[in-house]
Amino acid sequence: MKNIILVRHAKTEALTDFDKSDFERELLPRGQKDSVLMAEQLKKKGIMPDLFITSSAKRAEQTAQIYAEQLGYPEDKIMKERFIYDGFTTAEMLRFLGQFDEQYNTIIIFGHNPDIAGFTVNLVDEDLYHFPTSCTTALHFSIKSWKDIEPHQGGLITYMYPKQFK
Repeated sequence: MKNIILVRHAKTEALTDFDKSDFERELLPRGQKDSVLMAEQLKKKGIMPDLFITSSAKRAEQTAQIYAEQLGYPEDKIMKERFIYDGFTTAEMLRFLGQFDEQYNTIIIFGHNPDIAGFTVNLVDEDLYHFPTSCTTALHFSIKSWKDIEPHQGGLITYMYPKQFK
């Protein structure tokens, strides 16, 4: 069994409010609180990733760092991948995941819409259309190797976002 957790980064500064590039935007205090909340929900459900991968954009990295702190994952072990920021197809992400050792059973990926939402929808046969900031989905696959993941073969473990818990 392999599991993928997909997280849309938390609430961030508006692009028009600051003299920063999109890549440099940081989390707002609400985004920080929402990240803590969602990580706590994963922990309550007993969903513990053994590999963290994030877009290298500042807001995604900050979201990943908060989840890592809450879930007891070493921040210095978080993988940063630029292609997650730049955009990816389902096929590209599946090829990327196919490179990982079987020692990893649960991988968490922090990214951006529309790619995180699109990838999630392409992995499961569920009607999931709402992916607000901090949306966190966990999917399971009845496979032994990361190379064997295929679209529409995943099962939904959880689909959650902050407003559900406020």
